[in-house]
Amino acid sequence: MRRRRDFAHKEDLGRWLLTYADLITLLLCFFIMMYTLSQADAERFRSLARELGQIFSERPAPGEGLRRLEERIEDYIKRKGLEGWVKAEREERGLVIRIMTTSFFKEGSAELTQDMKAVLDELAPMLKELPNFIQVEGHTDNKPIRNERFRSNWELSVARATEVVRYLIQQHGIPPERIAAIGYGEYRPIAPNDTELGRA
Repeated sequence: MRRRRDFAHKEDLGRWLLTYADLITLLLCFFIMMYTLSQADAERFRSLARELGQIFSERPAPGEGLRRLEERIEDYIKRKGLEGWVKAEREERGLVIRIMTTSFFKEGSAELTQDMKAVLDELAPMLKELPNFIQVEGHTDNKPIRNERFRSNWELSVARATEVVRYLIQQHGIPPERIAAIGYGEYRPIAPNDTELGRA
């Protein structure tokens, strides 16, 4: 009777070792498979890096996007018949759309004239469509201002730029986070201040 129990005990010990050996073999297979897959991923990654390098080495020349944007805006200006009123110019800081007339504000005032509103109404659809940030800049001549509302040309230029921004946001739905107003007063003239025409 005792021999039978010893034999059963030895048989149980063998089953445990068999299960353990199976587990170790499975783990070995799992790690071999993981190693093989990681090698394939590394090769795939190198291949992808080479392809992306080729794609990005063929990028357009610097300023190409700005040139295309300038052409697009100039084409829009021509189609709308705004050539005498609006001009697009490429500068170091980016593309500048310049409104070139004196009838947009009355002297010493920041209130938009009907002429200014008409030009903004024509420009707004294009400005709304562009993804670029818009900065509206106000400039004045160097003649000292003499009224109760504005103590300096600087304040007048900021107020004018702000009125343009407000009009574009309220009347044309340009997102406020895409547009800003800045005033330079007489300190960054866009025309010489030594003639009546330049100051106009």
